[in-house]
Amino acid sequence: MIRTVLLVFIISCTTQVVAQDFPSQVWHDGEIVLLEGDTLKGQVKYSQETDIVEFTRGNANTAIAFSARKVLYFEIFDRSVNRYREFYALPFAVKGDYETPVVFEVILEGRPITILSRERIEYKVVNYPYAVSGTYSRLELMYTYYFLGKDGKIKVFPGSKKDLIWMLKDKSQLIKKFMKANRIRPERRVDLIKTVDYYNSLFKETKTP
Repeated sequence: MIRTVLLVFIISCTTQVVAQDFPSQVWHDGEIVLLEGDTLKGQVKYSQETDIVEFTRGNANTAIAFSARKVLYFEIFDRSVNRYREFYALPFAVKGDYETPVVFEVILEGRPITILSRERIEYKVVNYPYAVSGTYSRLELMYTYYFLGKDGKIKVFPGSKKDLIWMLKDKSQLIKKFMKANRIRPERRVDLIKTVDYYNSLFKETKTP
């Protein structure tokens, strides 16, 4: 009886992993603005791994695919998080020095720094105490964050506290105090946003009466 319950539990976990939907599999209400100026409104799905955006007005069999080279901007309403999400095709050197348009999502818009992100699907090792081997691998959606400066350059954020302090080095002392007081863990999106938002606030002009 116990063995049966454990097997059901393990199969259930595996089924949940298999059933997980990734961005390239999900259609959203949205719109695409093409580089030529045309605006398309309908169903949109995307893949940041291939930098392809697809569009249809309801029939997936008649979907049109656009590379990042042809897209200026697109927006979707993501029902899983109940909010709009914005994406831009921006020039970036993924390898070497050659820049080509790739799709970035805007996570925090601000000055002097805007936070962007890109998604990728990777295998992650998961530990389950009741599994036969104790561990197994599953596909998960992972994120890489980038800083877009006022000079228009995009820099990857490696992810550590030291990296964050270095990238915000012109206000490093204030950033250190803020991170300590707020127990910031920059690998968490909410903490990264909170820190950069605070950094941006240090540059806001104070109005005198």
